[in-house]
Amino acid sequence: MKLIKPSFKIWNQPAGLEGVYKQIEKVGRVCYKSEDKMTEDSAKPFVDRMIKSGHGAMLEHGTVYLMKESEFINTYIHPEEGEEQEYNSLFKYYDNPYSYVVEKDNIAYITTNLRVLVENGWLDDLKYLCEPTEFHEKRITVHFVCDRGISHEFVRHRVMSFAQESTRYCNYSKDKFGNELTFIIPNWLDIPEGNYEIPAFWDKETCKLMSKYAGDENTYASIQTFLSGIGLSEQQYLSLIEDGWKPQQARAILPNALKTELVVTGFVSDWKHFFFLRTPMNAHPQARELAIPLQEEFIERKYINN
Repeated sequence: MKLIKPSFKIWNQPAGLEGVYKQIEKVGRVCYKSEDKMTEDSAKPFVDRMIKSGHGAMLEHGTVYLMKESEFINTYIHPEEGEEQEYNSLFKYYDNPYSYVVEKDNIAYITTNLRVLVENGWLDDLKYLCEPTEFHEKRITVHFVCDRGISHEFVRHRVMSFAQESTRYCNYSKDKFGNELTFIIPNWLDIPEGNYEIPAFWDKETCKLMSKYAGDENTYASIQTFLSGIGLSEQQYLSLIEDGWKPQQARAILPNALKTELVVTGFVSDWKHFFFLRTPMNAHPQARELAIPLQEEFIERKYINN
């Protein structure tokens, strides 16, 4: 088995419509851990498959920035009265809960996502596509490597968009996963990252190499209990797979310590609320371990103020 520390990385979306497609593919392939299938021209076909299959959740991670004259008027036929009426074409974005509009000097700066355009039939508005300006409300995508317990807390921020490594489809007995499971080291245990052979970690001399608390019987015992637990879960998982169980069946015995990858996309205002809940002293220590340095990076990048 492998033990690693949690981490995060901000994923900047490449430029243009192709950048929207590339962002969606990059995020979507986290679910099945199929990043090895990405090529220079695989993004658009990937997105087309998502649209055809109705898998709109991945489309949400493709942020679309539009810029158009805010006085632009469309004419339409009122469905009940049959009379021609005029309306400001921006109303549809004002009314859409997944979009954000800023009007300044008769220019509308619209931030939305590809799912909104696809499912509402607004793809024609891509002619207004632009790179984000200082007036656009920004959306930020963050890739987390954390344990399953913390991912369960993060996905409670339901206004955001999520994509997560799937234990239903990922078969950890395969070569691409090193034929082993990966677990997250809790930040209250001083255990080095690395590969641990079963049952080597039950050997006291090996444990001494793992922890400066080897001389502390209580701490040593708790570390040994933790390692024994996750090690046994790996053995049982691999055994069930070998017996013919599918990953979606064998995953039932996996613990919260299992490593997962979670991609989160949200407006800056959504991230502010995330930091409000996940950085205080009463937040889970493993959530704070990620949220505090992420907040600092947001400040450094000037996404938010101190």
